[in-house]
Amino acid sequence: MVRRLAIGVVVTLVLLAIVLAVGVTSVVRRPFAQRGGTLALAGLSAPVTVRRDEQGVPQLYATDADDLFTAQGFVHAQDRFFEMDLRRHITAGRLSELVGRSDTALAADTVVRTLGWRRVAERELPLLNPGTRQYLQDYANGVNAYLESRSPSQLAVEYAVLGLGKAAVRIEPWTPVDSLAWLKAMAWDLKSNYADEVTRARLSATLPVARINQLYPPYPADVHAPIVAGAPGAAGAAPGVAAAASGAPPA
Repeated sequence: MVRRLAIGVVVTLVLLAIVLAVGVTSVVRRPFAQRGGTLALAGLSAPVTVRRDEQGVPQLYATDADDLFTAQGFVHAQDRFFEMDLRRHITAGRLSELVGRSDTALAADTVVRTLGWRRVAERELPLLNPGTRQYLQDYANGVNAYLESRSPSQLAVEYAVLGLGKAAVRIEPWTPVDSLAWLKAMAWDLKSNYADEVTRARLSATLPVARINQLYPPYPADVHAPIVAGAPGAAGAAPGVAAAASGAPPA
């Protein structure tokens, strides 16, 4: 009797483990990007080819820039929408809205709202040239095309985790401002020399430029030339690099 009971318990535990493993695998794999075949994407004027290398990094080939940015938005949403949404909440000062109320999230929201990253992006958008605004909208259209008819748990496993024990996460459409706002966060990440920049600006009121350059030498662009074709100092770029940047084959 005891032996049968023990066998029954073991069998039950094994079955539960199998069911749990299948369920977890299904939840984790559900958001994975489609790696092959053909997808219909509204708004494209011609077919776009997406090829992934051995590491899964996508390479996109399109006949015009509008199609390219639309497809890029779609592929980015396939691969990393939760990261995009997380960054969108960060730059809007809404992190605690996504991850829950905590001292860390609230502190981050307070700082970002004080800096006003999203407010700056909203004011900046109308100042961009029409072509740039169109590319940002193309990208947003591609992201939103992927979001359509997909639940949060189909977009990323993180949404399934965040949805435990609270109301379902609401996914908002992507906008050009969302893309611009993250540029403010990137600029903030690159601010390691901001104290020197402020000091240099203050010194400019009392010292000549030559003296300031002795204290804070400018970047040696003549030594480390940009690789973009046509840029000042581009002649010093590595052989073939500038040509490749312009679309011509390297020498």
